[in-house]
Amino acid sequence: MAGRDVKSATSFHTHNAVLPAGALKSAPRVKAPAGLSNMPQPHGFVGRDRQLAALNAAFATSGEVVVQALHGLGGVGKSTLAAYWASTRSGSSPQWWITAESPAALDAGLADFAVALHPALASTQMGADELREWALLWLAAHRNWLIVLDNVIDPQHVRPVVERAGNGGRFLITSRRATGWHQLSSTVPLDVLEEAEAVELFTRILTHEKQRDSDGAAEVCAEVGFLPLAVEQAASYCVETDISPRHYLGLLDRKPAETFTRTAEGGDADRTIARIWSITLDRLKDMPLAWEVLRVLAWYAPDGIPCGLLDDLAYPPPLRSMVTRLRSQPLGNANALRTRLHRFACHYAERKADRLALSTAIGKLAAYSMIGRQGDTITVHRLVQAFARTPDPMDPYRRARDIAEAQQIAAHAIGRSLPTDPDDPDTWPTWHALLPHVAAHIDCTPPQSETFATARLLREVSNFYSRRGVVSRGIAAGIRAVQIYERLLGRKHYVTLYSRNTLANAYTAAGDFKCAVALFESNLADTEGVFGPDHPDTLTCRNNLAAGYQGAGDLKRAIPLFESTLADSERILGADHPDTLARRDHFANTRKGTKRLHRGPG
Repeated sequence: MAGRDVKSATSFHTHNAVLPAGALKSAPRVKAPAGLSNMPQPHGFVGRDRQLAALNAAFATSGEVVVQALHGLGGVGKSTLAAYWASTRSGSSPQWWITAESPAALDAGLADFAVALHPALASTQMGADELREWALLWLAAHRNWLIVLDNVIDPQHVRPVVERAGNGGRFLITSRRATGWHQLSSTVPLDVLEEAEAVELFTRILTHEKQRDSDGAAEVCAEVGFLPLAVEQAASYCVETDISPRHYLGLLDRKPAETFTRTAEGGDADRTIARIWSITLDRLKDMPLAWEVLRVLAWYAPDGIPCGLLDDLAYPPPLRSMVTRLRSQPLGNANALRTRLHRFACHYAERKADRLALSTAIGKLAAYSMIGRQGDTITVHRLVQAFARTPDPMDPYRRARDIAEAQQIAAHAIGRSLPTDPDDPDTWPTWHALLPHVAAHIDCTPPQSETFATARLLREVSNFYSRRGVVSRGIAAGIRAVQIYERLLGRKHYVTLYSRNTLANAYTAAGDFKCAVALFESNLADTEGVFGPDHPDTLTCRNNLAAGYQGAGDLKRAIPLFESTLADSERILGADHPDTLARRDHFANTRKGTKRLHRGPG
């Protein structure tokens, strides 16, 4: 299995690509660079002696893959414990951290690992699936590695990776999921901190820069339930505002606990966190832009959020819809007047943009430990995101209409950032960086909140996945896009018809010609009914249906339809029109293939 991607001594095959000899090494032949690791630095770690000992004992076994899962409440410190153990106790090399909250994120993490092991892979046109396969082959052929899979949602998402990883490494998994691990891993449950550990963490943060009054620290820790995230945020608030723990306790007493939507981890902890966040964010009441930033960030994946996805917030709210329209309407062959008006509007909007205010708002959120910023990317804790996108009629910063507006800003920002050509290899890194945010946005959007922007994201992702061979995801995204368009626009709107055609192409890519033909037939009937038999879109639908028949092997229907569509194309569009030329060429090739089929070999 370790060498199955190498097909011969002179070439390296990656699906449809054939790379020159020597361009790449097969996975078993690659030695990991010394000290290779992307482990995050574990800040704010205290205690956990029992859990550390359990991990030491579990990973002491050699000669087989060892899998250990840390599970517990969100914010309880699973990731911190995993990072600390990996950095101080594991002794493995290489060490690689993967945020694995979805199959797409797991695949992306494995692809990044492959490139880190063998940088020459970055210069190829290998897609994420091929890089993932290369990484799995490497794991199966080597020993003494450690892979941390962080925030796994479903054990079944990681099971195929674990089962293919050979006999010489370690997986450390963190998850909020407490059940479903019995066939895959032993587990270490992680609870809140002991009182002494929580007080130590609080005091360490409080006195990091200078000595401060720590009286009342134990009471604050008890009040927030000894949850590490809540302890850290409470201490950070005291530092930022230069108030004492006793003063903070008074704020807690005067600020009743908010009712926050419960998650699977349990309602009590969520409400405790909500109390802390309400007090912290009240400090930003004179900076509404910070709240807007947090509400928009709530609609992305928690890690690696490009700062550019917040750019629209630099514009005053009344101008944002205009900016969105300007960006979505390319000039193309616009006349001189329209071009001048477009440029004037863009210049006016740019003059009104306040990027310094946006940067200040992001910095303020980071100062209160509500977000983290690393270079040009932002991280937000998942519970902070859930809190920020959960409407609360009693909270002026979480009104339903403001959250809905933030959802739309996020959707337009992602859609604008997606590359236009999914077949261009130069755009694939951008695609892979944005796909987790598209997935998170779609997953967090309930059906009643779906809009045209949601449908567009789904349609674009469906097209990308289908063209890259990830057909199951392409079909799933395409189905949901069509459902949204049909609900919002009706079955016969041209946008709905276009989206159904994208879905039919996804079925074609999957080899499901039965579903593809059914959609193509439905689309042709609706398009002809709306536009008439001689409309160029109708001709396109007829040609697509003929191609569907051809793919299904039904040449008796494919060839006459190709022929009649070509004749109508010549009559309506002209003999030299690009569509006519393409159809003539395709029809000629189809006829040649049919003759060869009838003649047989020789």
